[in-house]
This record gives sequence, structure tokens and C-alpha cells, in this order.
Amino acid sequence: MGCEIEKLFLRAPSASNRRSWRFGIAPVDSIISSEGATHTVHPVLWDFGKITIAGKSFPIVIGSYGFFFALSVVVGWILVRWMGRLSDADAPWMDLYFGSIVAGFFGAKLANGLVFLPDLLSGQRSIVGILMGGGVWLGGALTGAAFAWIFSRRAGLHFGVVTNVFFTTIPLVHGLGRIGCLLGGCCYGGECSLPWAITYTSELAHRLNGTPLNSPRHPSPVYEFLLEMINFAICFAIWKRKPRPWTIMPVWAGLYGAERFLLEFLRSDARGHFGFLSTSQWISLAMVMASAAFLIYRARFAPQQTDESEEPG
Repeated sequence: MGCEIEKLFLRAPSASNRRSWRFGIAPVDSIISSEGATHTVHPVLWDFGKITIAGKSFPIVIGSYGFFFALSVVVGWILVRWMGRLSDADAPWMDLYFGSIVAGFFGAKLANGLVFLPDLLSGQRSIVGILMGGGVWLGGALTGAAFAWIFSRRAGLHFGVVTNVFFTTIPLVHGLGRIGCLLGGCCYGGECSLPWAITYTSELAHRLNGTPLNSPRHPSPVYEFLLEMINFAICFAIWKRKPRPWTIMPVWAGLYGAERFLLEFLRSDARGHFGFLSTSQWISLAMVMASAAFLIYRARFAPQQTDESEEPG
């Protein structure tokens, strides 16, 4: 399972020999490269059949999205535990981290359900499909951050220090999760004829996420993965310099907000729109403006504040 990254950047495809990745759920729907090699990629990694409860059948599967979500959570915990010990060894980092993950998971699914509420009500999508598919990342980030803030206040933790640790980790966790989006067929891009375009062929992905089939598209999850890895490198480099509290959150918010605003133009999945921009683009603009305002204020008016004075309340 997997893609060879070195095959992403190739010369423009001809009409008779288009170099694009094909994503399916069975060997017949494998990814076929121009050299004839086959790389099978599955939205569902393991299928254990179905279980019947009260006359209704429910699939028992481990999907690509769920697998990479779990992997990103584990990797994130390893990093948070290490960084947390160096930042505040007495803080309950495990409770804080996993509580935020759970809150973020439900927030992402809830936001996803709101986006597709008309389809759910009309019967075009199912609750099972929503749960097996992806989530709205920004919705999860908001609920996860809200939980972390409430928990930190009640535990007497310096939330500025907590944000430095968490927002260094977030781009790494998010980037790994985007691999699951790629394999699961959600967050798909618009049509294109670029040499690194991908073509989905999975009927399951189409049923669960509405993924368009048999047309080359931007690999938008790959773009976001690469950009989030850059964001992680920047945030981690800042954290290693032992910055003041509240430093990394606005840096990441500005970087990701600008990144997400631009990537939205390349996506074609249903995300909700308000006016001439998507909902995520409006949120991204707010993130960029808030980040810029905070950093400018700190640089001009609060350059010498101590750690204690920067914790509100």
C-alpha cells in the first residue's frame, strides 16, 4: 500500500499516455504507473464482514482514514509527551492531549454532519457514510482547542505554554491524517491535467464521500500534507528556541490560514459556501488576520511582558 513520491513530478501527460494515480478498493482498481507497476491502495484496509443488530447490518472494517487518524494520534502523543516534560513536567499532558483529541474528533464529525445535513435529510447520504468518511478539520480544531482551554484553566496550567506544545504538534498530526483523506477519497481536488493528477476508481469511496470517479484530479491532500510538514518544521524550530508563551499558536494560524485559503481553490468536494468563498476560506481569512494582529500587537506593545503577565485571568 502506498505511492512512490518520486513519481509525483513528471513531464506533462499525452492524450495516449496520461500519468495519473488511480485509487480503488480492489486489485482491479489499482494504481497503475506508466512503467506498468501496480500499487494497490484501499479506502478500506481490512474488512471483517458485517454484524447484524436488531435486523440491521453494520460493516466491521478498518478504513484508511481511521488507520491514519489513529497513527497520527499516537505520533502526536509521543511528541507531546516529550515536549510537555521539557515545558512543564508536572502537567497532566495525557489527559489534556487525549481529551482534546476526542473533543476534536466529535467536533470534526459534527461539523461534517452540518455540512452534509441537506444530503442526510434527503437520503442522499447516510450517517454511517458520514462516520466512515472524513471530518471538517477546522471544526475539530476549534472544539479541541476549546476543550484544551477549559481543561487548562481548571487544572491551573499556563495555557500559553500549552498552546506552544500543542500547536507545534498539530501540523504533524494533521499532515499524517491527510494521507488517510487521500486514501479514503475525501477532500478531493478539482479536475486537472497535471502529470501528478490522481484518478479515483473506488465505488465505495464514491458511495461514502461522493468522490468523483475516473477523472484526473488535483491530489489536494498531498499538497496539504507537504505544506503541513513545512509548517511543522517551522513551528518546531521556533519551539526549540524556547519562545515566550502564546508564540507558536499565532504563527501556525497564520501559516495554515494562508495555506488553506489557497488550497480551497483547488478542491471540489462539498464544504459549504457563504457568498463567493467557502466556509473554510472565511475561517482561514479570520485566522490570518487574527494571527497578524496578535503578532503585531506583541511586537509593538508587549515586547517585555513576563510569562505570568501573558496569561489572561
